[in-house]
Amino acid sequence: MSDYLSSPLSAEALEQIYYLHDGVGVIGPITGAKLKEMVENGAVFRSANVSLVGAPNWTPIEQTGFSAFFKGVAEVAASVPSSGARRREPRFAGFWIRLGAYAIDYALTVALVGVAGVFFAIISVSLFGSARTEAFLDDNSSIVNIIGAVIALTYYAYFSAGPWQATPGKRICGIYVIRTDGRRLDAPFAILRNFGYLVSALPLFLGFLMIFWTDEHKALHDMILGTRVVYGKL
Repeated sequence: MSDYLSSPLSAEALEQIYYLHDGVGVIGPITGAKLKEMVENGAVFRSANVSLVGAPNWTPIEQTGFSAFFKGVAEVAASVPSSGARRREPRFAGFWIRLGAYAIDYALTVALVGVAGVFFAIISVSLFGSARTEAFLDDNSSIVNIIGAVIALTYYAYFSAGPWQATPGKRICGIYVIRTDGRRLDAPFAILRNFGYLVSALPLFLGFLMIFWTDEHKALHDMILGTRVVYGKL
């Protein structure tokens, strides 16, 4: 299998089905064409391993034909055959598409918090009565707000660190988050990036407006944390 993966990419190789191990978990099955797109978009690090479905072993991706599509490696890029697929630069998501994704996620998180509140009220009223439940909510409004924030952070962490590398809002809009060093987002990093929104919001949302004029459409929190938002789906 290693010899096959090390050979120049062909139409057959792009149609093959692979598993990808990025050091965090296994992604797949995915087609060779999708794997090539992930490499081109910077979503796959050079130390990742790939395996054909049904094959008994893993092969470092830098030893395969897919390595020819890593950006910024002149000696590898030079090895791409003239008849091979043309390399594509990632398409970075702009302000409006990202705002649309955020609006969808905001609506979904509000709905989740609302559903959680309804379940809590139903259970509390059935156990303690409406008067005690109302009194508890009045006296512990800060705790209720904290619970809502935890639900929202869990939402962003779970989806951003999952196979999509995107929240449902981003998924619907056809964009996802990558790290410039090639590693996948994990849950703590996804939460940290969500807190980074606070930095971009001050002052007067200037950090978000930077998406309009920065190269690669970077917001302030993207610059600080080394992330980019690109078009595509994992």
